[in-house]
Amino acid sequence: MAKIAIGAGHGYNTPGKRTPDGEREWSFNDKVVTAAIDELKNYENAEVLRLDDRTGKTDVSLSTRTTAANNFDADILISYHHNANTGNWGSWGGTETYHYPGSSGGSALAREFHPVIVDAMQLRDRGIKTANFHMLRESAMPAILIEGGFMDSTTDIKRMRSNSVLKQTGKDLAKAIAEYFNLKRKSSGGGGSKEYVEIITHSLWTYNSADWDDKAVIVNEGEVFTVIRDKFKVGGGYMYQIKSGLYITANPKYVRYYKG
Repeated sequence: MAKIAIGAGHGYNTPGKRTPDGEREWSFNDKVVTAAIDELKNYENAEVLRLDDRTGKTDVSLSTRTTAANNFDADILISYHHNANTGNWGSWGGTETYHYPGSSGGSALAREFHPVIVDAMQLRDRGIKTANFHMLRESAMPAILIEGGFMDSTTDIKRMRSNSVLKQTGKDLAKAIAEYFNLKRKSSGGGGSKEYVEIITHSLWTYNSADWDDKAVIVNEGEVFTVIRDKFKVGGGYMYQIKSGLYITANPKYVRYYKG
């Protein structure tokens, strides 16, 4: 059994945690975390503890959160946030992930999940960093704090205002968690919805195996393929396996993923 503690940072009414236009950080965080938890329900042997108030009405204290995670005996902890710089609109931005200084478990966790968020948000990669944050310091398990983007960035806010981007980021995070723990996806029983990818670039290589050098055939814009294996990491990128047995990039610049 994999025990995952995850929470959206802050609460809806936490002072100062909002964009220059008054949008609440918790609302952005919540969309990612909710999508991640919903996706994890599709996997066997995944037990999830949500650390924040799912209504956003209460800003659950940091000590309450870490105590809950420790009592839950969680295997990992993920605290999901969005950043801010000056509180006024600016050209800065990007995604960054923190772990506690000297924590080998936190460092390994950050290396595993940071690229997933960068790939999903499609923002500047600000890298993996260390910090003496309460959520990282007081957690008895490997812990990371993710800053998906900057709320006061004229660039980042465009991605953050997209519900589909935040939902897909949460789903991608959940799939990475499932891969990290080697969790098996629950059987659909043959009656569930199917997953597809549509080619959205002029032409694209497929691959005989999960190897970027093992090219198979070229597919063209508008073609649609059934996904039989969800997005997984290959080298510096991600792939899907399609029904033919071939593999294809999962980069959203080249393919559109959806469920039918």
